Amino acid sequence: MTFAGTLPARRPLPRILVADDGRHPIEPAVELDHGLLLRDTDLSVVVARAASAPIQLAVDIDTVRGLGADEAAVEFIVRRLGIEIVLTRRSATALHAAELGGLALLHVLAFDSTGLHRSLDGHPRTAGVGTVVSPGLVLSHMSDGELASLSRPILGYGLMTEPDDIDGCLAIADGVVLRPDPARHYASMRGIGARPEGNVLTTVDAR
Repeated sequence: MTFAGTLPARRPLPRILVADDGRHPIEPAVELDHGLLLRDTDLSVVVARAASAPIQLAVDIDTVRGLGADEAAVEFIVRRLGIEIVLTRRSATALHAAELGGLALLHVLAFDSTGLHRSLDGHPRTAGVGTVVSPGLVLSHMSDGELASLSRPILGYGLMTEPDDIDGCLAIADGVVLRPDPARHYASMRGIGARPEGNVLTTVDAR
């Protein structure tokens, strides 16, 4: 098994991150600009996916069982495994991921304007640290001033299932997080990556 020691030049954030636990990896879809967001999973799964995944990976580092929250954990994900996109709720974790050459995305809760501003108070606002807005549907209802306060890249996260809602979010954000079924539905409805058998995103048994 070969792991990355240093990262190449930072790649753009995929327009769609398909969220999954990584046990049944998502097969790449032709024409669909997507990556795989590993969340609510075990460290062993993250290691296996980093060694074999054919698409760009991101990890919600706070939800990986068996992984700590210290600098060593960030270094293991970014440098040892070569996963350059790290989602986190911790400012220090985000900063360290960015310092290592990764793209950190700090979660902010936007259920109301008060919560949004409180969440943004701890944002590092430095190069390499973007913003995860949860729920993503709120983005289309934000004022210009609120949108301007979000450090880019911006990732819309949660509550998006319908193609029109996804399009609305993508018109504002740099990317969105979708579950596999909404991602398949979106690709199908928009005619993206269609295959003769009709499958756009398929799951593959990892066994």
